Amino acid sequence: MAIFTASDGARLFYRYYTPSTSPHRPATNTKPTDRQPLTVVFLHGWPLSSRMFDQLIVPLVETYRFPVIAPDRRGFGNSDWTTPDTPGDVTFDTFSHDAVALLEHVLQKQPDPGPFVFVASSMGTAESVLAHAASSFLREHCRGFVWLGASMPYPVRCAECPDASSPERWEAIIEAFRGAGGKEFVAEQVPGIFRLDMGNQVGARTLKFFEGLVGQADPVALERTAVILQKNMAAELRQLAEAGIADEKDRVPVLIIHGEEDAGMPLDASAVLVHQLIPWSQLKVYEKAGHGLYLTHDKRVLEDMLAFLEPIAAKERQ
Repeated sequence: MAIFTASDGARLFYRYYTPSTSPHRPATNTKPTDRQPLTVVFLHGWPLSSRMFDQLIVPLVETYRFPVIAPDRRGFGNSDWTTPDTPGDVTFDTFSHDAVALLEHVLQKQPDPGPFVFVASSMGTAESVLAHAASSFLREHCRGFVWLGASMPYPVRCAECPDASSPERWEAIIEAFRGAGGKEFVAEQVPGIFRLDMGNQVGARTLKFFEGLVGQADPVALERTAVILQKNMAAELRQLAEAGIADEKDRVPVLIIHGEEDAGMPLDASAVLVHQLIPWSQLKVYEKAGHGLYLTHDKRVLEDMLAFLEPIAAKERQ
């Protein structure tokens, strides 16, 4: 296991994959020795871990030859939540500072610290924006964002976005996790992530696997993060947009992929607004897809990601 030690001593687990020299299923247009000059950094959603991206990571590494970094956010997967040396409360800044420190550490260890693209899901989308803003190194080397089921800009209903989830709904979710029936609640909710009621196919064992990812989370991290992720991101997105409008060299490419039937983050309350805030972004809406489109529509997601990544990689080869 790859472990990065945060400033408070918390051990943060991450996966770091480099393309093998003898891939099992290489793409027809690449040589087995080729390696893409672009790293893909995955940031997972709540309340899962980096394993939610298995079906995207393996082909990206083995077939399409991209190096991949996929951390487990503190408190989730194999990462610690807090230590006796953790100062104060864990906040969204804690998560973004963890991401910055880990990525600077890993990328700067390479002989030639290369460019990368964020691929983030749900609350990971906000984390990617905050990490980008917090680090001049990441801004220098970031070549794009791919946002899947973005939980931005308004995770909670407000005057600016009355269609977002209500505070009462979030409180009900937190209360359900707290109670003695919390594990049953997880089992009941997981199918809704993938909108099986819309005809999407996910097997029983796969649903159990995702239940297990939720069960792996630290219980305090599970609740606390449900509060943290309610952060309003409108100001940060406007700052990102204003930088790109003021100077085209600061215009980072953005691909937004969202499910038309995303019950957790309704399309009109999230991706549509993000697209409006960042006018040069691409928005792709998948019919009948829910919040878990990274699994139910994995082949389409991969195709759209590759169409986004390959021109960026080609430019880096020049």
